[in-house]
Amino acid sequence: MSVEVPRIKMKHFKKPQSSLQHRLRSKRSYGAVAVEFAVCVPVLFALLFGCYEMARANLMKHAAESAAYEGARVGIIPGATEDEIREATQFVMTSVGVSDFVIDVQNRVSEDDAEFVTVEIQVPFQENFQLGTFFIDDPTFRGSCTLKRESL
Repeated sequence: MSVEVPRIKMKHFKKPQSSLQHRLRSKRSYGAVAVEFAVCVPVLFALLFGCYEMARANLMKHAAESAAYEGARVGIIPGATEDEIREATQFVMTSVGVSDFVIDVQNRVSEDDAEFVTVEIQVPFQENFQLGTFFIDDPTFRGSCTLKRESL
């Protein structure tokens, strides 16, 4: 008596690649990675440096406004001198890393009849940044503050 064994269908597997075929395929993928890297890296660096410069520009704008306010606060005190106003504004501007700026004090504090003290600060963009002024129409940031003088 003979017993028949049922046949099992075998799936055909891929033939293993030879080492030469594997090396050729991996070299092609290295080339694709190199091309993708060459295309993406300049865009990534442009975005990073652009974000850095825009954040620094924002810092300069707010520093100019804050320094003008601090200078005006010093200037409204009776007996304050123009040198004290300049010193207060220079302290704020140099603390954030601004190296080149212009301070203009209007309605000099030495004038007793001056009712207001106005401090204006101009920060030239070109002298304080690494990149050029590609996207900015007016390459000077301005901060201004006018306060009423205190009277005794």
